Amino acid sequence: MLTRKQQRKYLAKKDEEWQTQLHAFAETRNREALHHLRVAVKKLKAFARLSEACSCSRAVRDLNVLKKMFRQAGAIRDADNRLRLLEHFHAAPEAYRNEQRQFSEHETSAFVGNMEEYRKKGKKAGRRLQVEVRSIRAGCIKDWYAKQLIKIGVLLTASGDRLHQARKHIKDLLYVGSALPPQLAQEIGLNTKYLDRLQETIGQWHDAAMVVASWAGKDLAGSQAMIRECRDKEEAVRRLANDFYLHAHIR
Repeated sequence: MLTRKQQRKYLAKKDEEWQTQLHAFAETRNREALHHLRVAVKKLKAFARLSEACSCSRAVRDLNVLKKMFRQAGAIRDADNRLRLLEHFHAAPEAYRNEQRQFSEHETSAFVGNMEEYRKKGKKAGRRLQVEVRSIRAGCIKDWYAKQLIKIGVLLTASGDRLHQARKHIKDLLYVGSALPPQLAQEIGLNTKYLDRLQETIGQWHDAAMVVASWAGKDLAGSQAMIRECRDKEEAVRRLANDFYLHAHIR
């Protein structure tokens, strides 16, 4: 069983983490702070999905107030990543550099301007989550994991956005696993090293796919190299995802 006390401790810790990173970004404008902020929010969202499935809470809806902050932080990081990934293949044209730089600066300014709103809404969401939590039976947690694994297995046979969705579900399993009592996590028996490797490989493919999509139709010297690397990375996902159900559990 996952008790209310255990859940509240975990939720309070993750709530503190993202707020600390929000403050850090306000002070330094360091993009890594945004990354850590988003990871902490992702962990809260993953836990909220489990809570809603097993205790009929409104945790997911309570966290919707953080959606604007989460997306805006992602937009800033995406602008930086697009430029970095493109230059892995080809020197980005100056006009594109300026476009991404201006976009990043605009989104950063908007993000900073909304910080007080984010803090207030975050505190409100944190209070609601603490009230909402109920003890969760171990059986329901195991069932939730089983259903997620089936869903991931189906998504891994697809491509495009559905493959990216598989990665999100895998990360949910890993995030929630870090909040479970050690004995319960052991009973579920996930092969976390395999799952982490799989989600990372999908992430590398997705990054390459985003670069290819953003430069479709443009005649760049590195275009064919981009496409080849994207295909190679997708093939790496397929190889790793083969016999997913056999690998997903510790044998």
